Amino acid sequence: MLEVIHNDHYLDLLAKGICANTPERNQELVMKFWEMFPTLTSIKNMTDDERRAVLSWGPEMRCLLAAMELGQLVLKGHRAILGHAYSSMALGREMIDYFLGEDQEGVTLACTDVHNEIIDLKTLFVGGQSECVLYPDRIFSYALRRSASGIIMIHNHPSGDVHPSAQDLAFAKRLDRGSRLLGLRLLDFIIVGRDRYYSWREKQQVHP
Repeated sequence: MLEVIHNDHYLDLLAKGICANTPERNQELVMKFWEMFPTLTSIKNMTDDERRAVLSWGPEMRCLLAAMELGQLVLKGHRAILGHAYSSMALGREMIDYFLGEDQEGVTLACTDVHNEIIDLKTLFVGGQSECVLYPDRIFSYALRRSASGIIMIHNHPSGDVHPSAQDLAFAKRLDRGSRLLGLRLLDFIIVGRDRYYSWREKQQVHP
């Protein structure tokens, strides 16, 4: 009976999200959905064919899927991170939350003024799950259009591993050289994972 499984938070939320006309119909759809998607990961990895199959069960499923999509949008919603760039540690922790839920690599640029106040934050590139193509000219062009004095590049690794690749380090050095030529300051190159971050600037201070 459905009452027995109400202790499971997942199934309880399913029951509330489907909202069928009768308890029997509600229980039928809950169990059917649970059999196809027994874990939260299986829901996250839902294919287009599976989505179409779920919708074919009845109009009640549209509300459930819409609620799930809304939840994903909320999770990926980025709150503004403007203010003083106090330290790589503070910004690194902020950016872990900023990229929370993202399953693709992306590059976000923080532009700062002469007082290190973050005046603009923009995601410039989005790639796949393990690769993101970077274009230095677009980074510099965007920073100059915002009248930035300094820049901080933040790159996420959806895998959770924040160790920089050889390409990451080469790109950081390339950005540093280009910034100096243009009169900008590369304040940091930060890589964030699920719960950790890597700071190029911090590593330079430890190993000059």
